[in-house]
Amino acid sequence: MFYRLLLILVLASCTPRGELGFSPSPSPSRAIYVGTTRSFDANGDPTSFDRSGTLGLARYDVAVPPEHLPGEITYGQDPLKDFVVTGKRHYDSGSAFRGDLAAALARSNGEAMVFVHGYNTNFAEGLYRMTQLGHDFKIPATLVSYSWPSRGTVAGYAYDRDSALFARDGLESLLQELRQAGARRIVIVAHSMGTSIAVEVLRQLSIAGDRATLDRVSGVMLISPDLDVDVFRSLAERIGRLPQPFIIFTSQKDKALRLSGLISGERARLGNLQDVSEVADLKVTLVDIGAFNAGDGHFNLGNSPALISLLNQTGAVQALVESDGASAGLLPMVVLSVRNVTQVILRPVIQ
Repeated sequence: MFYRLLLILVLASCTPRGELGFSPSPSPSRAIYVGTTRSFDANGDPTSFDRSGTLGLARYDVAVPPEHLPGEITYGQDPLKDFVVTGKRHYDSGSAFRGDLAAALARSNGEAMVFVHGYNTNFAEGLYRMTQLGHDFKIPATLVSYSWPSRGTVAGYAYDRDSALFARDGLESLLQELRQAGARRIVIVAHSMGTSIAVEVLRQLSIAGDRATLDRVSGVMLISPDLDVDVFRSLAERIGRLPQPFIIFTSQKDKALRLSGLISGERARLGNLQDVSEVADLKVTLVDIGAFNAGDGHFNLGNSPALISLLNQTGAVQALVESDGASAGLLPMVVLSVRNVTQVILRPVIQ
């Protein structure tokens, strides 16, 4: 077991990492608003894994290449083939950030989507992932990326665990900035270790009695959550009434969660939960997308072209966000209900 874990770590460490590319582009740019607890580098970009006690605020305009294929993110300086940054702004004050954000929210009917990246993710990777999700799923909401100080290395698991705890207050402040800027509906999309930050912050808002912010959270999507089931239950119980819909995307083929289980000494994580009865008293929806495995199976929602196509064709993303059962019924799936929890098992369309 030790040597298998060592081999996985070595192979993963050899994978090229994402970097920001700056270039004009013939493609239209999408504004991604950024809140970050990373330190900024000499170029004014929050690319460091050093932790900052101050929430940094920025906006990056990112263009998706015309040759883009669903599920792919390409790094480089070629605007015809790569995701590139066409403009950026670092805000020195919350008021300036809220001013620009308010204008964007007015254009998106007050809707915002906040993405919280996972473990082993650098700034460029989180920024471009939010851009890719917004583009591939045709999300009309104002897009916001919360970048917490992940070390961005496979060997940095312990550092990232501590950074996830450190990053809670930053996300809470970012959600409050969104509320003050006029956001009426905020959907939180969190991946991997980032899911623990998202759920912890919902707990913090509940304990603080900040209903003004908590009530703006109109939906939560946890993608492959690297979160202990007992810890999740404890957090959910303290939150009380969970934002609805509360959707958890799972896969029992997720290799990254298997690795996390080896590191933590626990086989089951929320993202590969087999027995739904463990969360049956919580009002959540588990969506099993293991049949659409792509790569290591840790980000099927964003990486699988077949799944992206299926969800787009049926309008299922909107159905999940809006709890519209009529649209969701168009999906090839099996639905199981156990007390308060609903499990949806998605299947590929057979041509």
